Amino acid sequence: MDRRIWLLAGAQFAAATGAYAFTGMLAPMAADLGVSLATAGQLATAYALTYALCGAPAAALTARMDRRSLLLIGLVLVGLLNLATAAAPDVGVMLALRIATGAAITLVLPGVAASMIVPPEQRARAMANVLAGMTFAFSLGIPLGTAIGGWFGWRACFVFGGAIALVAAVAVRAGLPPLPSTDRGGAGSAGRVMRRDILLVLAASLLSFAGLFCIAAYLGPIVTAITGITGAGIGAIQAFVGIGSIAGILIGGRAAMREGAAVPTALMLLLAAALLGYSSLLAFAPALWHAAPLAACVFAGSAALFALAPIMQTRLITLAPEDRAVALALSGAVALGGQGLGAAYGGVVIAAAGLAWTGVAGAMLAGLGAVLAWRAFSRG
Repeated sequence: MDRRIWLLAGAQFAAATGAYAFTGMLAPMAADLGVSLATAGQLATAYALTYALCGAPAAALTARMDRRSLLLIGLVLVGLLNLATAAAPDVGVMLALRIATGAAITLVLPGVAASMIVPPEQRARAMANVLAGMTFAFSLGIPLGTAIGGWFGWRACFVFGGAIALVAAVAVRAGLPPLPSTDRGGAGSAGRVMRRDILLVLAASLLSFAGLFCIAAYLGPIVTAITGITGAGIGAIQAFVGIGSIAGILIGGRAAMREGAAVPTALMLLLAAALLGYSSLLAFAPALWHAAPLAACVFAGSAALFALAPIMQTRLITLAPEDRAVALALSGAVALGGQGLGAAYGGVVIAAAGLAWTGVAGAMLAGLGAVLAWRAFSRG
């Protein structure tokens, strides 16, 4: 694989780490700023919503610009905004800076650059390798940011996130050639990708994220309810999210090169089965030995979701080769939207029927996603 793909994976790692490195230090941050934990949590929400709302319009407006230049500008802005957030005097200023960071991150689309560097037959693997940068951000970069915050104070999380984004910017400037865009761009670009075939792919992706996050948003209490494990021991189960996501990226990178609907549909059904596994385990009294089947459910669900990611993105680029930036920006917005939708849906289910039904609720969404995936990938 072209070494420049690994450089782009590093850019993805830096962007994701810079976005969420502070989330493990919300409690001390809230206490220091004199706000509630819920208020401090809105810093992550503001970032995610800004990206979800601005991603596609920003991609359309900048689609004709050189991709290396956009990556460089985006990473520099993310770096500087994180450093500014580290020095912010109160939560209001921090909120404004996180909104600005959410807007800046819309310029960081390493997947678009990756699709331009490699020939079409290597595109799926390249996309998977770039997405691996995000996987490593959640399994390594963000936990490292939390550790740094624990050692030096929560503001150090933002310094860390800003520093690695700036390092990534230097690496992009030194290691990537100019990448003139081949996208059409413009105000009509978003409209051009709103076709039925593309919307089917996006809808299937939305349901995959929403289904998993019915569980993922409440994984801590679910682990306790199934196994009786509390506190730091929950992290041992959560580690299987990272392990599964890495396995999924590797599987998806290979599977995306195959045509047809069988693989994405099977992955959706695997996700549904994993989610049903949670509800099955929740039907029994807590027992420590349930940790093994629970870890298998966590692994399988994460692997299925992250295997779907490069398959979905490769399909979008195939369907919209001249509007790839907007298509991938919409894919990112759908991922964030699905996470929020799944968490909200899971909360409603817990309030109405109890924790044990969250897996069933998520599996229903994944099952519908399997139907849409079959239709989306059966078309030429």
